[in-house]
Amino acid sequence: MKKLILCTAATLAIMATAAFSDEPTGLNVPIGDASRADQEYVWISNASNLPLFVERVYPGLDAAKKALNVKVRISGPSSVDLAAFITTVDAECTKNPAGVIVVGGWDDALAAEVDKCIDKKVPTIVTDGDLPTSKRLTYLGTNWYNLGYKHGEYQCRYHEEAGLKAGEVGTISYLAAGNFILARQGLKDALVKNCPDVKVVADEESGTNVEQVAANTAAIIQGHPNLTAMVGFDSEAGPGIVRAVAESGKQGKIIITSNEAGRDFMNSIKDGTVKMINMEKYETMDFFGVFYLYAFHNDLVRNLGMDHWLQNPLPAVGDSGLIFVTSENVDTILEATKGAQ
Repeated sequence: MKKLILCTAATLAIMATAAFSDEPTGLNVPIGDASRADQEYVWISNASNLPLFVERVYPGLDAAKKALNVKVRISGPSSVDLAAFITTVDAECTKNPAGVIVVGGWDDALAAEVDKCIDKKVPTIVTDGDLPTSKRLTYLGTNWYNLGYKHGEYQCRYHEEAGLKAGEVGTISYLAAGNFILARQGLKDALVKNCPDVKVVADEESGTNVEQVAANTAAIIQGHPNLTAMVGFDSEAGPGIVRAVAESGKQGKIIITSNEAGRDFMNSIKDGTVKMINMEKYETMDFFGVFYLYAFHNDLVRNLGMDHWLQNPLPAVGDSGLIFVTSENVDTILEATKGAQ
């Protein structure tokens, strides 16, 4: 029995030595060192070649690739295909890359796939829509409740400027996704607080498809003849809403605020069709997303000297922020984004 106790104590001592260190093990190599050039980080999403992603996400990933001197690869189905997305996450994590970014805003079912990656000891973070029930190392992206709340504040402002004391609002979003549920709640809370007689009367599906958005917006307009506003929460919502409003002959009568849909869509502010467009800071979330994974994989920082898999050193949540485009700053934004054409 004594020998068993001694062996157990020795084993614990070895484990403790491995788990605790005076400093992170990766600090003896400079960031961007050629010895880490073969490390591969994978960004995975549904609709992975969505124009908005190409225009805004890809540059952030490319900047991280250059700054850190590593490989960064884009993966995931080109269409909205949840089953294929889930399969891709599983397949990529099985390859044991240095880290994985999962765009989580598509469906809460992705949480289970993130857990599988973590269980395989593949560093995995979530961007652009949290999966808070997952084991993800961090969420780095938009605060979707705040995004919705800001839309509500802008809608109240524009209703007041139009002399409307009351109003009816329709919304278009990817209905089942948790981030859009938060956005819709934020919108409603802002209306209740700031202009309680302006109310949401309809929430419809976008399907991340302009044609579906246009059809569903037309149904909202037909079903609510006193409609005063529309809010679009995903990248395909805005163009579909604008199309339906124009076809209904109600341009200028329905106040539109929307998520971004590429640089050209900002011209809808210049012509007065859309009042406000929110832009997510994709470059920020994706550059730092890769950097977070790089820091974790290479053991650059520790809490209490503990191994990074025992005590995750990454922030639990990071808000990448928002940009709001209105008539006041649209020319500045268009000038600054000429290179994105």
